[in-house]
Amino acid sequence: MKNDANYLIEYRFQGSSKQEIREMILHLTNKFHLHYAQPKKPVPHISLVGGFSTTDEIQLVKDFTSYCEAAPFCRFTVKGFSYFDSTRVIFIDIKPDDTLKQYRWNLSRCLAKYCSLNEFDYREDFAFHATLALHLEENDFIRVKRYVDYQPEPQFTHYMLRATLLRNGKIFYEYDFLQRRLLNRNQALDNRELSRTFHLLGEFFKGNYDPNSYLRRQDYTNMQKHDSEGIIPKIVHFFKSTLQRT
Repeated sequence: MKNDANYLIEYRFQGSSKQEIREMILHLTNKFHLHYAQPKKPVPHISLVGGFSTTDEIQLVKDFTSYCEAAPFCRFTVKGFSYFDSTRVIFIDIKPDDTLKQYRWNLSRCLAKYCSLNEFDYREDFAFHATLALHLEENDFIRVKRYVDYQPEPQFTHYMLRATLLRNGKIFYEYDFLQRRLLNRNQALDNRELSRTFHLLGEFFKGNYDPNSYLRRQDYTNMQKHDSEGIIPKIVHFFKSTLQRT
């Protein structure tokens, strides 16, 4: 059956990090007149798979759900700015933990069986990044690159609260790794649902809630090291709830 839809799986930033990255994007857009290369309302995100097409949307949703259900609560670190010279893209460099690397790779390998993926989705060595400006004209790329080289680099640790499955650029489904359930479009856009997610995140920080509790211990041993690494204060700073600002 023919299906002309385009799909994308991504992580969408939430809370104050969403606001701060959006402000970075808008600042660069306005300062260097990059409106030709940006959507009107940018959504800070990390692409995980896609865009891609498929003739089996039902199977896609099933596999997206099952691979999210099996994935431990993933963490990544924002590590400053970088660039893709060949495609003239400016981005925030993302260093994923091993669980996030494995989640993306396992999902990509599964979808490759019946989806038409991009070339880089077939490779395990994947450049995780959050785009600030893309497909720039050569002169703009040089100017923006020089500018960000002298800016304070973002440095913080973050958790992947949800994975988003987009269909033709709109939220189709989201999987919530704290609530441990699949959300339809209406639920994904509901601030009450997001409040529940942030509440569980707060309980996770306090040590009162484990989103990996049903997983086998060997699947999330590395995640339990987070407290000894002293990163929780950094995460709390970026998550102090900005639901009113989203």
